[in-house]
Amino acid sequence: MPDATFDAVVCGGGNKALLLAMYLTKYAGMSVGIFERRHEIGGGLATEEISAPGFRGNPHANLILPWYYAPIWRDFPEFWDYGAQWDQYLVSDGAVFASNKTCLAIYSEKHDPTQERTAKEIARFSEEDAEKWLKLWSVVQSYELQRVTVDMLFNPHEWRMAPEYLERQMAVYPLALEAGFDPDSLVMAATPLRAVREWFDSPELQYCILRFIVSAAHNVNDQSLGASTLGMCGTLPGIGYARGGTHQIAHAAHQVLVQNGCKFFTHAEVAKVIIENGAATGIRLTDGTEISARKLVVSAGLSAAQLCFDLIGRDIVGEKIARRVDNLSTNNIGNLMWYSFALHEAPKYEVESFNPDIHETMWLGLAESADPEHIARECKYATLGMLPPIEEYNPVVWCHSLADPAYAPPGKHVAQSEMQGPRATDLTEREWLKLKRQFAENLISVWGKHAPNMNWENVIGVDTNSPYDNLRMKNLAPHGNFSGIDRSMSQLNENRPTPELANHRTPIKNLYCTGGYWHVGSNASAEAAYNCYKIIATDLGLGKPWEEPGKEDPDSLVEVTRATMKRARDSFRRDS
Repeated sequence: MPDATFDAVVCGGGNKALLLAMYLTKYAGMSVGIFERRHEIGGGLATEEISAPGFRGNPHANLILPWYYAPIWRDFPEFWDYGAQWDQYLVSDGAVFASNKTCLAIYSEKHDPTQERTAKEIARFSEEDAEKWLKLWSVVQSYELQRVTVDMLFNPHEWRMAPEYLERQMAVYPLALEAGFDPDSLVMAATPLRAVREWFDSPELQYCILRFIVSAAHNVNDQSLGASTLGMCGTLPGIGYARGGTHQIAHAAHQVLVQNGCKFFTHAEVAKVIIENGAATGIRLTDGTEISARKLVVSAGLSAAQLCFDLIGRDIVGEKIARRVDNLSTNNIGNLMWYSFALHEAPKYEVESFNPDIHETMWLGLAESADPEHIARECKYATLGMLPPIEEYNPVVWCHSLADPAYAPPGKHVAQSEMQGPRATDLTEREWLKLKRQFAENLISVWGKHAPNMNWENVIGVDTNSPYDNLRMKNLAPHGNFSGIDRSMSQLNENRPTPELANHRTPIKNLYCTGGYWHVGSNASAEAAYNCYKIIATDLGLGKPWEEPGKEDPDSLVEVTRATMKRARDSFRRDS
């Protein structure tokens, strides 16, 4: 006899598991059990006192976009009040350039909804680019593009082949063409580096765009990513964060799930899916405990290899899928040095004389010069499993306590940083310990060039998080890549992680799959959970909130995303 029985059993307790379980409990009316290997739920939705007592840092997900939880905010209105709250800095994206003591600030949509303020900053480098930026923003704000954006994010790939989706895409083309962004054959085949040079003249703007593309786990030297680069450009004003820490989102999901009867089991690692007559009927834990599933089992947050080889079995999953999973690439972009610093005072940048707002930037690149080739070369070193020479460092930094005092004790600050590093497997443990210390020294050296007060006397404590440390998350093994697998063209959209698994089904009946290895990947948003539920609900005839009056996709999600921006603007006002 099984030790416990649920309608749905969820393997993993990360953000995709939590958000999917919310739909299974409320809209499918199922009893749900979540089984997590680690000591707590949330996965990449983590906030901890990592650099010093009282200083909160996010060791994984930091950057949150306004659409991340649009379906959840729509279908679970209490989610925001329970703590899943989104906000923005004054400046959402930018960079400081040491060689000429200038900077470029991309003001957040919250504080610059028309982007006129941003255009004035861009005009200091190129008036033509400023005009084109405003034209791009008009396209980004159009219902036509926002519907397509929602379509691409919040639908399984097989749905996006329907004629109505293609018709909405065609409606965007004349708008892009009129704005001067022709997605012709050259752009479609181009690298992001080539694409931004096609559209903009100023290296400063090119640099800001490309630095954000790297944070999206794209290699700026990858061919055929030119078309996606346009969407990245329009994303810069929307960069934001979770109020109080990213883990607040996990707390909000937990509160909803507890009220809906969901059961949680930590220190409970799933060893196998129990398969009877070709269908999933439950799971077996590593301690031998067996859990029965009346209706379905979901692998949520596990890697493709864990799903196919551990939970199912190589002999059962089949040679074709097994070979494709074996050949998944995880050696490109996404192996990050994620450091957190407890500080006496926030960084003070020399270029504040050029723009005094630059210190309050959510995603601030520290550049030796505005030449985007620096980023291209850093990506090349990353693919070789190496840190670049210090003159090619392009870290991005942020200081959450400037925008949200909950992150640090009164009068103190916490700042974090991100830059590419080697894979966990590229170095031994001893080599990693040495590299982590050296990188901290190098980072402070680079940071201090831009902000003289960023020295060790200002540092109270530091957490040196690296790809090697990311192995605490078993689904990121063996390389510690935060996106699980590369986000190259062969591993995006309908190919992520493989065509056979991309639509959240497996070869086993009633066994479904989702997580960061699925579309879109490399973030802590809701799309992989929502899309998985869409497949499950369609297959099993469950409740479909997106078909309820007033909730129809894509328009309802466009409205929720817009309302989220207004909510942040109204809820969290600046004193000055």
